Amino acid sequence: MKKIVPVVFLGVFFLTAVQSDAELSASAAPAKELPTDAKVLVIFVDSLRPDVVDEMVAAGQLPFIKEHFYDRGLRFPNFFSTFPSLTINAFTCVLTGQWPDESGLKAQSLFERYPTHPKPLLKKMFFVPEDFPRHFNLLSKIDKAAEILRQNRVKALYDTLGEKYHPSVVPVSPSVTPWAWPHVAANEVDHPYRVSIEAAEHLDTLNGVYGLRYMVPDTRGRLFMIWFTEMDVDQHKYKGGQFAPEVRQRMIAVDDWARKIYDGLVKEDNGKLPYVVLFSDHGSYGGRDGVYNQPYYLGRDFFYQTLKMNVQGPDYVMSHPGTDSGAFTYIDNMGRGQARIFLPVGDLWSGNWERPNTLRELRQYGRGPNRKSVDLLRDLLEINLEARNEFPGKIDPHPVDLIFVKLSEKVLYAVRRGAEALIRIEDADGLSLIRYTPVKNVSQTAEGQLTFEEDWTADPFGYLRDPGFRAPNARQFLGESHNDKEWLEATTATDYPDAISALVHGLSWKTKLARLAGSQDPDLWLTATPGWNFRIEELRGADHGSLYKDSMRSTLMISGPRIRSGVDPSPLRLIDLTPTLYQLIGEKDNKKALSSVPIAGIYED
Repeated sequence: MKKIVPVVFLGVFFLTAVQSDAELSASAAPAKELPTDAKVLVIFVDSLRPDVVDEMVAAGQLPFIKEHFYDRGLRFPNFFSTFPSLTINAFTCVLTGQWPDESGLKAQSLFERYPTHPKPLLKKMFFVPEDFPRHFNLLSKIDKAAEILRQNRVKALYDTLGEKYHPSVVPVSPSVTPWAWPHVAANEVDHPYRVSIEAAEHLDTLNGVYGLRYMVPDTRGRLFMIWFTEMDVDQHKYKGGQFAPEVRQRMIAVDDWARKIYDGLVKEDNGKLPYVVLFSDHGSYGGRDGVYNQPYYLGRDFFYQTLKMNVQGPDYVMSHPGTDSGAFTYIDNMGRGQARIFLPVGDLWSGNWERPNTLRELRQYGRGPNRKSVDLLRDLLEINLEARNEFPGKIDPHPVDLIFVKLSEKVLYAVRRGAEALIRIEDADGLSLIRYTPVKNVSQTAEGQLTFEEDWTADPFGYLRDPGFRAPNARQFLGESHNDKEWLEATTATDYPDAISALVHGLSWKTKLARLAGSQDPDLWLTATPGWNFRIEELRGADHGSLYKDSMRSTLMISGPRIRSGVDPSPLRLIDLTPTLYQLIGEKDNKKALSSVPIAGIYED
């Protein structure tokens, strides 16, 4: 998924944990007074799986992490990412303490059918054209994510904390790099004249050196964020993913950097101990027991070759000779465990980008004159790669696991082979509740009227039969509406933890951002089956982006003054981390816009 693309020097990312709107009851205050001038060192390891940390600690490979989080400190094994489980939007949850439908950062690629913001004055003055539809790769256009937050009037840690927040290069930041970081990079790479290229290849080392030289002596900083991303980069290249020895070497190096920087902070602060937080933005699937993810080039093999459509993506273009290159489908498969599909209305050649397609249009989508229309949902779900499946009997040969379609602002449609469901958002007493109903025979008239039948024999996420579903009676639970907290608690131990809330917040919009829906909502949203990805490269390894449990389960561990020891099984989300960070550094005035509260019960009595 994520690779750092050098523009000047690099892109940026940060951490987040979350609770829902319904969880905003105040957490219990600690019995004893806490430090008001504490420092917090945040070790942000991109894509780190918590079970990998457990295994490496047991093998004696991570002495710093063992000392601070296993011998003492608090670990949270049920800490979950957002959907899609990708760096830019996940880190933004931590950076802002808000859901994606509140921040507007929903993926790593931005596609806009039509303008939703006034044209900048300078562009008006100099008649600079803005062509639509348009798209941006948020990893290579590294200033765009922070610009989106500004446009949407969303405050981030760097806005509220100012100089108290001191990051290394991270995935989302108003500046490309910290002011001294280019100096570090130019002096550490082998060939300074190629620094913009080589820096991207040694980001962990450069961030570590930067932390030692510029974070440790910073007397104004309180929250120090250091991003280590090379484990994520490497896991995509090795069949063992994070279980490959070569990839785990990256984590061993992170452990060493964490100790050096921690020791430096303690020495600089005359022995005063900081808090330490280890977290990841998401997990990853693939690599365990030798079962890696096989690539399926969705844009080329299905849309381009099978359907004969022109295709564009964040980093590729494919056009049939002699055709209008302006007639295309856009496929955002950044984070190869998912793909968002954007299409012209009704027909590939319609030239109409005024809105997303309806379910009826997607099921009889036109491909131009003299070509038969196609049912995109059926044809995508029926893609069968049995002839090239390297793990017969272990891996489902269908690379598309689930498809989601937004039917209206209050109704979502989920489908997989043999199971359908409607997800309905209901407002009650100022709170949002969600109902997930297994159905069959869903259809839509030309006027937009939905017809369906309830069907309680199966559901797309398998909750009806999943032994991990935490409800005395799954059928009864699914027959009722529930808030975000209840959905998280019920689904924590299933194959698709927190899928309902994560999907709703990924496809809906809060009122203040509702104007963006028509321009930015995908027509179709796909997730890959475990054992497959939607890669454009011939790589076999691990991936993320999907709603599957290994992608969604992230790492969170905390240690420091008066933090209790042990394991807390409470289910948490990225947005829960943000108010907790404010609490750790003693900030009380910057939490009004947050969607959660500090994690309860982390302190000793």
